Amino acid sequence: MNQVQKFLPRLQDIFFAALFLSVLLLGSRMINLDGDLPRHLLFGRYILQQEQIPATEPFIYPYENRPYVSHEWLAQVVYQVAYSAGGLTELVLLAAALISSTFFIIYRYLAQRLASRLPVLFIVAWGAFATSLNWAIRPHLFSMFFLAIWLVWADRLRRGEKISLWQFPALMLVWSNFHGVFIAGVLVLFALAAGWLVDYLFDATHQTLATGKRLWLALILSIFASVLNPGGAGSWVSILGFVNNQYLMSRMLEANSPNFQLPEMRVFFLLLIFSIFLLAVKRHKLSSGQGFLLAGFSAMSLMAFRNVHLYGVVAPFVLAEALNDGRTLPILARLEATLAHVEEKITGMYYPILTILVFGGLVITSPLSKALYQFDPQTFPVEAVTWVKSNSQNGRMFNDLNWGGYLALNLFPTHKTFVDSVSDVSGEVTLEYETVITLAPGWQEILRKYAVDWVIIPADSMLAKNLMAQGWRSMYVDATAVILQK
Repeated sequence: MNQVQKFLPRLQDIFFAALFLSVLLLGSRMINLDGDLPRHLLFGRYILQQEQIPATEPFIYPYENRPYVSHEWLAQVVYQVAYSAGGLTELVLLAAALISSTFFIIYRYLAQRLASRLPVLFIVAWGAFATSLNWAIRPHLFSMFFLAIWLVWADRLRRGEKISLWQFPALMLVWSNFHGVFIAGVLVLFALAAGWLVDYLFDATHQTLATGKRLWLALILSIFASVLNPGGAGSWVSILGFVNNQYLMSRMLEANSPNFQLPEMRVFFLLLIFSIFLLAVKRHKLSSGQGFLLAGFSAMSLMAFRNVHLYGVVAPFVLAEALNDGRTLPILARLEATLAHVEEKITGMYYPILTILVFGGLVITSPLSKALYQFDPQTFPVEAVTWVKSNSQNGRMFNDLNWGGYLALNLFPTHKTFVDSVSDVSGEVTLEYETVITLAPGWQEILRKYAVDWVIIPADSMLAKNLMAQGWRSMYVDATAVILQK
C-alpha cells in the first residue's frame, strides 16, 4: 500500500489539473474576448522581424512616428513565438500553464506554511474562480504568475525568513518588460513596508528593525529595477497617464467599476463580502501590512473591473491565514490528518508536468482543437479580410476599433489601421473614432482629414447605412462586416 501511495496525486496536483482543464474549456472565449491578442501577436512578430523594439507607433496611421512606450514587448515576443510554433492552440496551452501555475504556487506555499490544505484550497479556488472573469490571452497572465511568486517572497521577507533581497529587483527586471502591472509588485512591498512601520510605531517589542529595513530596501531596489526596460521611467509615465485619463477610462468597459447586478459578478461580490465577514471575526490574525495589502487591492478591484484578476490572487493569499482556524472543526481535522498522512509519503513534482504533457498532447493532436481555437468569424471580420487579401484596396482605411488588431495582424504592412484597442494612450484618436461612428458633428471632416478611401465596419452600423446613402460603393458584405469604397 505504501508503494501505491507514492504515486497518488496530492491535492495540489488535482487542483493544478482542474485549473488547466478549465482554461482549455474556456480557450475559445479567451481568444475572442477582445481585439487585443492580434495586436500583441503582430507587435511580437514586428520585433522579431525588425530585431528591435519600436520607439514609435508602427501600426495605426493617425499616430505615425508618435513616441510609443512598449512595456509589454517581452510578453508579445513570447506569445508570437508560441503562435508561430503551434497557432492559437499553443497560446491556449501557454495560458493554461500560466493560470494553473499561478494558483498552484499560492496554494502550495500557504498549505505548507499554515499546515492546512482544505481551508486553503477553498479560498484559493474561490480566488481563481473570481479571476476567470478576466481570463484572456493577454500579457496580464504573466503578471498574475509573477505576482504569485512575488507574494510568496514578500511574505517570507515580512516574516523575517532568510531570503535574498536581490531576488526582488531581478524578478522586477523581468516583470517590467513583460507587462505594465509590474506596479502591483511595487504596491505589495509598499503595503507590507508601510504596515511594518505602523506596527513598529505602536508595538516595537514585536517587530524587528532588521525586517523593516529589508522590506524598505527591497522596495527601493525594485523601483530602480522597474525602469530597466526600453521605455525607462516612461513606462511609469505612460501607465499612470493612461490610468488617469478620464476619457479613455470612461470608454473602456473593463476600466469601469464592476456591475454587481450581472450574474457573472456574483462570485467576486461574494468573495468581497466573505472577506469583510472574515476580517470582522478574525481581525487579530492579520498584520497591518496584510491589512494594507487586502484593502489596497480591494479598492483597486472596486474602482476598475480590470483589476479583479489581481484581487483574486492577493485576497486568498491574505485571507487564508484568517481562515485557518476552520481546521479545528472535528470533521476537517480528521480529513486534514488523513490528507497529511497520505501526502507526506508523496515526493516529486511530476503531476503538474504530466498534466501539461498529457493534456497538451491531446489538444495539439486533436482536430477538434483547431476548429475550437480560432478567431470567431462572428467576432472578427475573418471572411472580409480573406477577401481583401485577394482584392487589395487602395488608400487608407477606417475600421472598427475592436477589429483593429485583427486587421493589422493580417493586412500590415500593406494597410495600416485607423485605430485598435491597445495603441491609444492619449484619447485623441479614440475621440475621433467615436465622432465618426456616432455620426457626431464633424465626422465627415475627420474622414477627409485622414483621406479615408475605404471602410471596414459592422454591416449593421449607422455609419455603414449613412455612407451607402451618400453613394459609397459596397465592395463586400457578409453577416459581420461590410467594406465600402468612396
